[in-house]
Amino acid sequence: MVLRPQLYFFFIPLTAFTLVFYTKILYVLWRRRNDYNSIFYKLIQTQALFDISYVVVWLFYDMPQDWPALHPFLISFSPTIWQLIYGQVFGCCNGQILGVTLNSVSRMLLVCYPVWRAAKTFDSLSLPLVILLHYPFPFAVALYIIFGQGYSEYAYIPSMGKVTRVSPVEAVRINSCITAGAAAAGAVISSYCYIRVFLVLRKRPFRSLRKEASIYMTSFIMFLSFCAMTVYYVLNWFYSFTNVMDQMYAWRTNYHYFSFTMSLLNPWCLILTSLKMRVAVFGKIGSKLRLFAFSSNQEAFTDAKRLRRGTTTINPSLF
Repeated sequence: MVLRPQLYFFFIPLTAFTLVFYTKILYVLWRRRNDYNSIFYKLIQTQALFDISYVVVWLFYDMPQDWPALHPFLISFSPTIWQLIYGQVFGCCNGQILGVTLNSVSRMLLVCYPVWRAAKTFDSLSLPLVILLHYPFPFAVALYIIFGQGYSEYAYIPSMGKVTRVSPVEAVRINSCITAGAAAAGAVISSYCYIRVFLVLRKRPFRSLRKEASIYMTSFIMFLSFCAMTVYYVLNWFYSFTNVMDQMYAWRTNYHYFSFTMSLLNPWCLILTSLKMRVAVFGKIGSKLRLFAFSSNQEAFTDAKRLRRGTTTINPSLF
């Protein structure tokens, strides 16, 4: 059996570091919630539930497929647990799709219609309201899969030469249709939003964009990874509806390329594009990593000291 070296020598070490950074960023966002109070940062907090839980659960149920000694564990495990995991995975995927779409809509409203009351209201939503907006759909998908479909199980697939998760064909088609439809709709909406955003931003001087440059860059990079995930789900839907199940199972072994990118990008984008966030996460070491930051080290330390003294004034040029 051929293992997936890219998973064990790249994705898993990267995931370990990223989860540490992600946790620290979430702590910073919670501790300084009066400063990071736009819907962009609140969506990062709500999306973290899907990003982190998905990666951890995926490693638990997918990695043993590469090791023949663990195949009896997969086959003999309670199907109820696998169904819970199956629902959780699809719920997380739809939560990520909705999170990126909501972020795209918020960017368009704030850039294209900054004086609209709806734009200001949307950006100032409280965290509980953002949760209420973000969570119902993915949780509904997860609950439907868990309680409304036949159980999944692990079985040996001769064409693959390995054990993999096998679900009722009708359930696979329904779930693929739901997720592919949500991904395609979200990609179309997000594409429209970013076309509008770039048409407006190109008319503005760069200096006026410094305040939210990190947000724009992070949002757009997340959108690009979202487009890649859309391609995955559309192909998965195609294989399931044409009943080419062996091809679908083989295609599913590439899922970590798309899902890990989507799940791990948020913290890295913030760290790479925001000097203030690097200082908050890494301390003085972060100030020496200029990368794509749009401010000076002195500005970052000035605001860091101000925050430690308990004040809430933020220098907008730190972005």
